[in-house]
Amino acid sequence: MEIQFWGSTDFRLFEGFAEGHGSEELKQGRAEPRPMVNLLLSNHSNNFLNLVIRENNYGALDYRKVVAISEKMRDSKAKRLFGSSAVRSAKQNPTQKSLDALIRRLQDAT
Repeated sequence: MEIQFWGSTDFRLFEGFAEGHGSEELKQGRAEPRPMVNLLLSNHSNNFLNLVIRENNYGALDYRKVVAISEKMRDSKAKRLFGSSAVRSAKQNPTQKSLDALIRRLQDAT
């Protein structure tokens, strides 16, 4: 059973609303969430560690926020899916594996 993260469809609705209402605050407010959603849904989230890719695709993201949000997402997903006792033995999908690798590498860098 795969739990769908609040993602692209929901965010596209928000982006459409922001564009339609022309509010600068709304437009600026989406600068960080869009790349974060893209990163969290990616099977290659470790690309965030590549300086060129990070600047081109994730320039608005602070690595400390990426770690904090990724850890919370990982922990809440694991608890919902498997309960606290089965977290260690659960199989991971490619997105989760990539996210775990990113978290470890960013934590090592700090």
